[in-house]
Amino acid sequence: KKFRGQEISNILWSFATLNAQPELTIVDALSSYVASECRGKKGIDEYSIARMFGQRQELANLAWSCAVIGRYPKELMNILYTGLVGTRNDPEHMKQVFNDDGLQKSSIMTLYYVQVAADVEAADLRLALPKGFPNGWGEDEEHRHAKGDENDLIEMSSSMLTLTVSKLQRGVSSTFDQIGFNNILEHVIDTNEIQDEYGVQLPQSPKEFLSIDIANVEKKIGIEVDGPGHFVCLIDKQGKSTANGSLKNQFDDRGENRVNGPTILKHRLLAHLGWDIIHLPYWEYQELGGDQKMEMDYCRSLLEQSSKW
Repeated sequence: KKFRGQEISNILWSFATLNAQPELTIVDALSSYVASECRGKKGIDEYSIARMFGQRQELANLAWSCAVIGRYPKELMNILYTGLVGTRNDPEHMKQVFNDDGLQKSSIMTLYYVQVAADVEAADLRLALPKGFPNGWGEDEEHRHAKGDENDLIEMSSSMLTLTVSKLQRGVSSTFDQIGFNNILEHVIDTNEIQDEYGVQLPQSPKEFLSIDIANVEKKIGIEVDGPGHFVCLIDKQGKSTANGSLKNQFDDRGENRVNGPTILKHRLLAHLGWDIIHLPYWEYQELGGDQKMEMDYCRSLLEQSSKW
């Protein structure tokens, strides 16, 4: 029995969402399988990819998963980009190929995240989004509303732009203010800023891209107040942390909680953009019980993690 594209996508998406690093052999095997199944009589093109992947959302999920785990098999990434945006900069053609109404909003945001990550971490692939993207590539408003909340789970798992301010965030921000760390809530970085300031190649269509819970923009120090939605609960505590490199100390498993895939990808992207990001797990602050001195001492100890402070 052959695997469907959705099944391949779901396998790697599960690893990525849980921040569970798969063995290199698994990634290579999945990549080789996709390439072999997408190779038709005329080679690999949009039509052969559409025969394996019924929806472009499956391709977007797979691309996002590669970015989260930090592995970009060249042939697989070329297949994913060809399936998502084609090779002719023709969104109407791609709608006909996949018989859809355009890319979903979550797929468009996913492509931005993947593009920035790949530009920095796999620049040799020379991946690029079409000129003028996303203009003309998305679903129309009427179609999006008609579909309702069908893709909320996927959008929630992959989005790194969250513009809600919790009571906890306000309290933490106030404490940082009291210890002399000037900050703003929900600082937003858009795609134009990324291209102009950091040289990452993105289409010149401004779009809000990343948000930082609490930010000192001048020093480029960010505080992420990580609520329950940033973690997965470990059932088997025997496994070791999957984080690696310079992120290891911050992303070691914290008891029963492990930072999830969207959070670790967001951290990496912000680090690539020159930000020092400090993570504040919600339970650590709540356990201080509202004691102002303890809260201030705790926030000072967090700032000591940053070389920019």
